[in-house]
Amino acid sequence: MEKSIPLVFLCFAELPQSCTFNFLNAFIMTRKTWLTAVLFAVPWTLFMIIYNALLMDGISTRLVVSTVIGGAIAGFLFSLSMEYFVNRMIKNVQIETDASEEVVMEAGANHFKGKEGVGGKLVLTNKRLIFKSHKYNIQNHQESYDLASIRNASATKTLGFLKNGLLLQVVDQSHRFVVDNPTDWINSIQTVQEKQNSF
Repeated sequence: MEKSIPLVFLCFAELPQSCTFNFLNAFIMTRKTWLTAVLFAVPWTLFMIIYNALLMDGISTRLVVSTVIGGAIAGFLFSLSMEYFVNRMIKNVQIETDASEEVVMEAGANHFKGKEGVGGKLVLTNKRLIFKSHKYNIQNHQESYDLASIRNASATKTLGFLKNGLLLQVVDQSHRFVVDNPTDWINSIQTVQEKQNSF
């Protein structure tokens, strides 16, 4: 039996119905949280070191150490806050499905419309893929793609190094999403498509 542990400290992250995760999920969420923290903390720390050095006419060891510690704390708090507020917005996104539809998986996602990564929720059912944005976007929208119309699904890198991109080829159009674990989405889409084709 797979061991699980309660992770109270990760309750700000995307949660299923409880705060009990297996070790793999714990690693994934911790990595995501720390990545956000680092991306915020590093430029903030560098800026504050330069700013304080100019005010104090030089850099001291005490200044660097205190600023690095402050940056680490600020980055981690920023990351937790972002996770909390984003997940509150996603939780409020309600997607209606038909009575004959079964939800296979769902999670927060960004759908690129031009240069805007529109935030919202992505839902895969046994018939289609649905995206609905939350209200805090410029290009709010809801789109639905029949699984039969999805010609190809592939994983891509966002910003050239983040492995969280999902590229869908739908008939003659391509749609780019940002999701956690794009490989899981691809496998699930392909599995449901295979089940549809078997009938």
